Amino acid sequence: MAEAPPLWEPEPTLNSSPSSSTEPSPRPKPRYRDRFQNGMPTDVLEWLKQNKPADFAELMDLRKSLYTRHTKGKYRIRLAGLTSIGEQKMLLTGPTSAVLILSDKARHFLLRTLCRLRRARRWQPIRYR
Repeated sequence: MAEAPPLWEPEPTLNSSPSSSTEPSPRPKPRYRDRFQNGMPTDVLEWLKQNKPADFAELMDLRKSLYTRHTKGKYRIRLAGLTSIGEQKMLLTGPTSAVLILSDKARHFLLRTLCRLRRARRWQPIRYR
């Protein structure tokens, strides 16, 4: 019987090194919360770790900017259009970084997290005029 040609290349030996110029490097896996590759981050908790309010006045500025969707103090809000289902996107920029808020649920989640932060730091209660 005739010998068939191999279906694939033989495995390289341990002594030979693969040439990095011919083979593309593998791309890293996207993180769990990276919704858009090479885009703005959407991880609200990670953003809050980097941009925590230092005092009660900064906390109120952040809350007011999230409620009114306008810039207040150190926290800048820029409206970024609509999502595919019609919800309003916004870009929230803090002192060190920015985050893309894609839904009202994400915005409310950030507001609830700020309320927990206020209680954990034992700041004064929020009073509305």
